[in-house]
Amino acid sequence: MVKTSRVLAMVTVSFGALVAAPPAAFAGSVAQPPASVGAATSTALTPAAANAKFINMDGATETLGALKGKTIFVVPYLTLCGDTCPFTTGNLLQLQGLVNAHKLGNVVVVGLDVDPYRDTLVRIKAYDKLIGGNFQLWTEVGPTTKPSLPKGATLSSGMNGTVGKGDINPNLLAIEKFFGWTVQVVPQSSPPPNDWMAPHEKLTYDINHSDGFWIIDAHQQVRFLSGTKPAFTGTLSKVLATFMGYKSNIYKTAVYKSGWTPSEAFRAIEWVSSSNG
Repeated sequence: MVKTSRVLAMVTVSFGALVAAPPAAFAGSVAQPPASVGAATSTALTPAAANAKFINMDGATETLGALKGKTIFVVPYLTLCGDTCPFTTGNLLQLQGLVNAHKLGNVVVVGLDVDPYRDTLVRIKAYDKLIGGNFQLWTEVGPTTKPSLPKGATLSSGMNGTVGKGDINPNLLAIEKFFGWTVQVVPQSSPPPNDWMAPHEKLTYDINHSDGFWIIDAHQQVRFLSGTKPAFTGTLSKVLATFMGYKSNIYKTAVYKSGWTPSEAFRAIEWVSSSNG
């Protein structure tokens, strides 16, 4: 069970930026995933979102627009999420394994960072190593404002609904606006956990952000989206399991039982890819 003393790192996804399309709008050879997984959409990537600049864990500059011609599977993440992101990354490891096994070389699985102030190149490289990464991790380039919270804002102080300021980056803002993501600086739990990365300092804030995944087709159209949490089963990094407060890093049953699975996400990728034509 997720500890109730933690602020959940995900909030209900906003669908305002994307408009659902009727299932009959696409005639691919693969059946559309059911509504329990997500919804079909038809929304062109805006220039601002396509040109938002990131850096990957290898230090190379990236944009979504540069991946035109490929199917892109996108999730929001941060390396210091203590509730949901480790399960998301666990699902992504399995999903990329399915992509590799089926030799879908035209598919890119990528996490887009929502805490660019802390998630520098050094940190995302460390996170990639920690999880045994096989997919892309990107963090925003350019200046990011310093996060701040009202004085005394902790869960134990009764300020659960407090939202801070900062962690603002123009490239992240472009992505937030397009996908309809919510990204908020919020109080950490009390007592705060220690960073999993040396020198293991106590965390001073948390990030609430939208949940789910988005799939962009080869023509730079968002074609499928899901607002559910990851239904992960399997083995996580022991360091991340400890960071989240779990005694074991082996999850025989999903923490978020009604969430998306790697096989469901793979089916959605196949559906989008089959109608890229």
